[in-house]
Amino acid sequence: MSNGSAAFSPLVAILALGALAGGAYVAETRPDVSWLEAAVAVPLAGLLALLALSLASRGRALHQRTLGRSGSAGLARAGRGLGLLALLATVTALLALGVFGVLVATDGLTQVPW
Repeated sequence: MSNGSAAFSPLVAILALGALAGGAYVAETRPDVSWLEAAVAVPLAGLLALLALSLASRGRALHQRTLGRSGSAGLARAGRGLGLLALLATVTALLALGVFGVLVATDGLTQVPW
């Protein structure tokens, strides 16, 4: 018996982290893309992180329900850890974008410092 949920959870979590890194890379390297335009990657990363956590939970439940015969307990644990890391990175990015938005709206920051 295979535990597909547990196997896919680390992959989806890595994809979430890659979406955040990809958005930052595009905003940094392309002059025609601003940080606010690259912020589209943040909600996508959040959804992928939540999906990774859901898959890890489902995989762990299947592992317990089958008394360990489905295997992949380590993959479910890794997916949960990476999913939490991706979720924390997403929340941090949302907070940073919120502060940036407040600074721009109140004229506290007229240009992006980087």
